[in-house]
Amino acid sequence: MKQANLLKLVMAGALATTGIAAHALDQGGIIKIADNAGASGVMSDTGRKISDSALTAKVKAELLAKKDVPSTKVKVKTINGVVHLTGSVPQSAQKTLVEDTVKGVDGVVEVKNDIQVSGK
Repeated sequence: MKQANLLKLVMAGALATTGIAAHALDQGGIIKIADNAGASGVMSDTGRKISDSALTAKVKAELLAKKDVPSTKVKVKTINGVVHLTGSVPQSAQKTLVEDTVKGVDGVVEVKNDIQVSGK
């Protein structure tokens, strides 16, 4: 329950700071996100940077919600929808879990997984 509330708080904060996304909670408490990309669907460089920031926030929130992922040890950077993961995790299974989780986030174009397995 606490993770669900934390997830909502992280997402709401991320959306508030990006300034490009409209959001609402549906009846089940799920955050819905709509990007304001314009009628043509083409974003400016500034819009892409903001959108990448929103995507990074979504990815971090998903990782925080995963029980078996040491999400505070994983760094996330997004450029043009490509998510670059760095940092370290104790087990190779966690590295795979992080990558699979990120691939499942809506808006992720590609994942570059450079997470190191520390074995600790």
